[in-house]
Amino acid sequence: MLLSWFNRDQTLPETDPQQLMQSYVQTDKPAYLTQLIQCYGNDLYHFLLRQSDPALAADLSQQSWLKVMEQKQQFAGHSSFKTWLFAIGRNLMLDEFRKQKRWCYDNQEDLATEEYSPADLVEQQQNETKLQDLLMQLPLLQREALLLQLEGFSVLQIAQITTAEPETVKSRLRYARQALVKQCGEHDE
Repeated sequence: MLLSWFNRDQTLPETDPQQLMQSYVQTDKPAYLTQLIQCYGNDLYHFLLRQSDPALAADLSQQSWLKVMEQKQQFAGHSSFKTWLFAIGRNLMLDEFRKQKRWCYDNQEDLATEEYSPADLVEQQQNETKLQDLLMQLPLLQREALLLQLEGFSVLQIAQITTAEPETVKSRLRYARQALVKQCGEHDE
């Protein structure tokens, strides 16, 4: 993956993403970008994976990091680095969906590799599949807002990523939760 190209056994003491990005902008040292990829590469990939297939998620994830490299001067620090990165990934995903004229898509998520009994793994897989099915039934913008919130973003950060007003994000989250509660009730009957 992209990270292997940058990984040249250079470790840097900085861990603050804002400082790492500012240092990368100023020095152009790949080691700073490597640390950012280590911090947020998996989070970005999993966000994209929940809305697409594994191949597309991997491709979009790498494209996002390439955009970070190309547009590093545009990072002004007005939002967190993670917010900026996810906005790039989201925009690339939307562009790809527009090209493909595809707004509904499948997704399978791998099971965690922790120690579970086979029955636990089957139950976990069924629950994850059920949740993914319920999420996929949500309108795209509601699903996106909910997934971003599950990634730990605040309403204001989600608004920055999606270029929507905070009140719009709150409405999307509220409608998404209401729809999930309703759908869960219908599936339990």
